[in-house]
Amino acid sequence: MAYTLVINYVLAFLLSFLVSGNNLSANAGAAVGSRSIDYKYAIAIALLGYVLGLWLQGTYMKANVVSGDVAMVAMAVTIVIFIIGESMRVPMSLTGSLYASLVGASLAVGHIMGNAAFVLGYWLSLPIIVMLFSYLLYKSLSVFSRISFKYAGIYRALSIITVFLLSFSFGANNLGLIWALLSFSYKGMLLVIAGSILGVLLIGWRTLYRLSSGLFTIGSLTSFTVQLFSFIAMEIGTLFSVPMPVTITTSFGLVGVGAAHRFRIINLRYFNELILGFIVSIIIGLALSYILIRVI
Repeated sequence: MAYTLVINYVLAFLLSFLVSGNNLSANAGAAVGSRSIDYKYAIAIALLGYVLGLWLQGTYMKANVVSGDVAMVAMAVTIVIFIIGESMRVPMSLTGSLYASLVGASLAVGHIMGNAAFVLGYWLSLPIIVMLFSYLLYKSLSVFSRISFKYAGIYRALSIITVFLLSFSFGANNLGLIWALLSFSYKGMLLVIAGSILGVLLIGWRTLYRLSSGLFTIGSLTSFTVQLFSFIAMEIGTLFSVPMPVTITTSFGLVGVGAAHRFRIINLRYFNELILGFIVSIIIGLALSYILIRVI
C-alpha cells in the first residue's frame, strides 16, 4: 500500500509537470499570439491562475477519485502516451488520455466511472457549442472594431484578463483531476503545485511559442473570444467534475472565429494533428490501461 502511494506521488508530480508545461500554450497562446501580452507576463499570470484554481476549486473533481492501483496504471499509461506522441511529433491530449486511462483501468476491475457517460456527451457536444458561440460573439464585436480603434485596447485588456480566467479553470479542472488521484491530500496539492511551476518554467515557454506561432495569426479580439469560451467550457466542466482538455476547447474556439475569416487565420494542418492526437490518445489510453490491469 505504501509502495503504491509513493509511486502515485512520483507519477502525479511528473504528470503535473507535463500537463502544466504542455498546456501553457493553450491557456495563454492566443493572447501572446495576438501580441496582447508578452510571454513572460503571460507565464506569471497563468501560474497564478493555476495555483488559485487548484486551491479554490480543485476538489470539484471529486467524481474522479479512484483506488491506488487504478490511479497508478492510469498515470503511468498517460506518461507513456505523451512520450510516444513527443517522439512522433504528434500532439497528444494528456488530460483526455488520463481520463480514458482511468475508465479503462476501472473497467478492468469491474467498475465504471460514475460520470463516464456525461463526460462523453460533454466532449461530443462541446466543440459545436464553442465553435458556434465563438463565431457569433466575434462577428458581433468585430463591428465595434471597425467603428473605432479605441475598442482594440479594450479587447487587448480583456484578452489578458481571460488568460487568468482560463488558467484558473485549468488549475481547477486539469490539475484538480491529478490531485483527485492523490485523494485530495494536502501533500498532494503541494506536489501538484510544485510540478506545475517547474513544468511551466522549464518546458512551458516552448509549447507557448509553438501554438502562438504555429497554429494561428490573430488579433486581440480573436484571443479574447477564444479564451472566454474556453474558460466557460472549462468552468462548467469543473462544476460537474468533467475533465476537459483545454487544447481542444481552444482549438475549436479558433475554428469558430476562423469561420468568420473563411479559415484564413487557421493552420488547418496543425489543427487536424491536434484532433487526431486527441482521438488516438483516448483510444490508446483506454485499451492499454485495461490490458495492464488485467495482466497485473
